Amino acid sequence: MPASAGFDIAKDFHWLAVLDDRGQPVLDHRVDNAPAAIDAAADELLAAADRYDGITIGLDVMGGIAGLLTAMLVGHGLRCVHVSGLTVNRARHGTRGGENKSDPRDARVIAEQVMFRTNLRPVPLSRESDAEMRLLVSHRAALVKEITAHTNRLHDLLAGIHPGLDRAMDSTNKSGLILLCRYVTPTEIRRSGSTRIAGHLRKHGVRPDRSRLLAEAAVASAQAQHTVIPGEQRAATL
Repeated sequence: MPASAGFDIAKDFHWLAVLDDRGQPVLDHRVDNAPAAIDAAADELLAAADRYDGITIGLDVMGGIAGLLTAMLVGHGLRCVHVSGLTVNRARHGTRGGENKSDPRDARVIAEQVMFRTNLRPVPLSRESDAEMRLLVSHRAALVKEITAHTNRLHDLLAGIHPGLDRAMDSTNKSGLILLCRYVTPTEIRRSGSTRIAGHLRKHGVRPDRSRLLAEAAVASAQAQHTVIPGEQRAATL
């Protein structure tokens, strides 16, 4: 028997509840109304679908604030159905403590309605939108993987020749990447000094306070390492 899921929809975040084929809770957590968070939730739902031979997801809102969630879930090939807010309210009031509304409780009620009812209306996207969303979701997933791979490669290269600098900067921040485009090895950082490095960062759009702190952190890491690593110039270029 397939698993059942329910999303209690809200503006800033949704609440997800997943029940297994016996009605026992599998997932129960918040999902931010943002692509990355919804992607992660979709992966969890796809894993549950594989484990329980399918899954159906109930949504209590159609369109509007549920637009991104609905499009991404359907884009991942997940089956969604509509459970009206009135149905959720009536079902919740029939449970112990149901007079007290909460996101987790409503999400579970939606999942239970999905489990027990077979006449809920499917939530499809139009053919054109469905095809476009699948392409966009797939393309975004590929871009995220590429960015993660590049970031990990950057960490590996930097940690191999200047680990102190790797710890001192954030490679997901633009200011850190601007620094690495010009200064990498301990020798060149010591030779340039914090004033020149900070000036370079400011010239390329980094805020003055951030430029000073990053330059000082880079120089401190360079002062702590005077060993020259074989191949460091090539690694720095890469």
